[in-house]
Amino acid sequence: MGFTIVPGADGEHITYCRICEALCGMVATVEQGRITRIRSDKDNPHSRGHICVKGPALAELAYDEDRITRPMKRIGAAGEFTPVSWDEALDDIAARLSAIINTHGAEAFAMNTGNPPSMGWPSAMGNALFQQAMGCTRLYSPSSEDISTPVLATELMFGTHAFVFPDLAACDHLLIFGSNPLVSHGSLLIAPRFKADMDAIAARGRVIVIDPRRSETARKFEHVSIMPEGDVWLLAAMLSVIRAEGLDAADFVADQCSGWPELTAALATITPEQAAPLCGIDASTIRSLARDFAEAPRAAAMGRIGICRGQYSTLTNFLLHALNVVCGRFHAEGGIGWGHGGSATDEPFRGISPLAARGGVPSRVSGIPSVWGAQSSLTFLEEMITPGPGQIRALLLSGANPVMSMPNGPALPQGFALLDLMVSLDLYMNESNAHAHYILPVTTALERADINQFFMNHMVRPFAQHVAAVIPPLGDARMEFDILRDLAARMGRDAPFGNMTPFDMADAALKAGVEGLSLEAIKAHPHGLMIERGRWAFDWKTRMGHADGRIRLYPALIAEEIARLLSAPPRNPDALRLINLRRLKSINSWMNNVDGLARSNDPALLIHPHDAAARGVQDGATASLRSAWGEIEVQARITDEVRPGCVAYPHGRGNEGGWTRAAARPGANLNRITPNTPDMAEPASGMSWLEGFDVEVVAL
Repeated sequence: MGFTIVPGADGEHITYCRICEALCGMVATVEQGRITRIRSDKDNPHSRGHICVKGPALAELAYDEDRITRPMKRIGAAGEFTPVSWDEALDDIAARLSAIINTHGAEAFAMNTGNPPSMGWPSAMGNALFQQAMGCTRLYSPSSEDISTPVLATELMFGTHAFVFPDLAACDHLLIFGSNPLVSHGSLLIAPRFKADMDAIAARGRVIVIDPRRSETARKFEHVSIMPEGDVWLLAAMLSVIRAEGLDAADFVADQCSGWPELTAALATITPEQAAPLCGIDASTIRSLARDFAEAPRAAAMGRIGICRGQYSTLTNFLLHALNVVCGRFHAEGGIGWGHGGSATDEPFRGISPLAARGGVPSRVSGIPSVWGAQSSLTFLEEMITPGPGQIRALLLSGANPVMSMPNGPALPQGFALLDLMVSLDLYMNESNAHAHYILPVTTALERADINQFFMNHMVRPFAQHVAAVIPPLGDARMEFDILRDLAARMGRDAPFGNMTPFDMADAALKAGVEGLSLEAIKAHPHGLMIERGRWAFDWKTRMGHADGRIRLYPALIAEEIARLLSAPPRNPDALRLINLRRLKSINSWMNNVDGLARSNDPALLIHPHDAAARGVQDGATASLRSAWGEIEVQARITDEVRPGCVAYPHGRGNEGGWTRAAARPGANLNRITPNTPDMAEPASGMSWLEGFDVEVVAL
């Protein structure tokens, strides 16, 4: 069979995965109008035949009998729905939402967007334009469980939100903090062949993984075991060594930075000897890590979610950036810096809009700041249940399941019950949208055309690809963009959508970008097109957001965070600290109904033999996992994969709702025991505290 671009036609269809940021190339086989197989695309020049187990599972997701494929209206208690027509659903939603906004103002309407739509250009554009059309300033997203702290750290240092990431192609000394690329395939950077990149770096030099768990990546390369939430002490001590021993790139720091003497003075008391018991790494190893990084020819330090969700995560991510900058690794071959993919101008990187800046729309109740235009999840419930101007009265969920994904998620139905209108765009009736007034069915990735426009500037090797839908939408499912544009039009608020399709918008952006790049040019390369543009072929100073053009190493907020760190009371040395665990076959909660993934992926609490013996916990037995905020029952697995004093458990488990296989699997919702009140958010960013909080394990 030859390649075809006609949705549903028998043959081979070129497509790509939209489950995570790797965006790996795939080929789907269609026979008699049905997808029968999905394999990797060996001709994709970016992923070059790489694919993980989740990509092929998209076919099972599309044909899942539990999937919602018709608009559903709630007719009784939570979970009681009946099918309705699109016109009936959208007319009623438009009338009710218009009345709420006209009576209470745009601040009474909130949106909660999740990961699935964020991986597709039309879906993400639909959400963004609808938010603009409604004048919505209350946006909830995975940000405060995922990226708020690295975004804020980047804003503070560079005056921009554009992500910085390592030059994997040229690096020969890579430090990895709190990331497991062999499972995540990279995040906040796009490198589908991350394993091959790390293999090449290790062959040239070293890959060092700093993690409380001997993760899949740590097992393959050099592992330095660290205490959960110890990274901030390690990085501070490394910077102190670099300053004390004159290992900094003095000329670059003097010419391009401000605040280095002040930063090191503030960190002066955090010597390797002081940091050692606080991070669980001996002083000599801390010194070696600092010296080896500073003296390596081409080095980069990167971090990810493991250092993004603790009590001092903004400071941790800021110190990670500082380590790269003061060692001369910023915008340098083999170092770290911004991407240079599909953007033609550097203007979008300069400055930050008032709404996107930290604190642009703080909580009206607790005052917790927003970051990158997104509210802290820990303010969601208080904004629904607290009366007064600005109380949330209408809510749109788009691919989100906050009951499972937010730290106060299990309590959110209290707020949902007070809403005048709740609408969900989703594939399933899940734990959250069982409480909605309407569930509107959306397409899966295989039922819509797409382009990777949103991700081009996050790519280690810039790449562009457009794909057609593999099959037509099942049932009455529609794209988020089409649903939201239609809804906005019925409300007379569709001006932001204009008369352009999402692909017209992508084409305009491409033509304003790299010379010769257009939608037509990309379509001429069905397997995708590498964008041959040098990683460092631009003046980085034009992307700086600070008025003086200098990299700021000691902004006021970081001074406050250092003072908070140094004045904090000591942690209980006998308490266990919990970290999150991710497995290759899962992605948050939304693939848990795919039997091919879930049936061999049941969760377990990882606990060290020493800690298990002290508590009488047996391997495979049920135990109680307790915190100050709640208790769940888990199955214990005794292993030295985690260090003493550390336990690990995955999130996104314990499903209920209308997906039968997911609800039948064992496991518990970790957010029943996570810190769940606004005072538990990191004060700088509003980030949820999901890594390193104290727990206890009790044998049952």
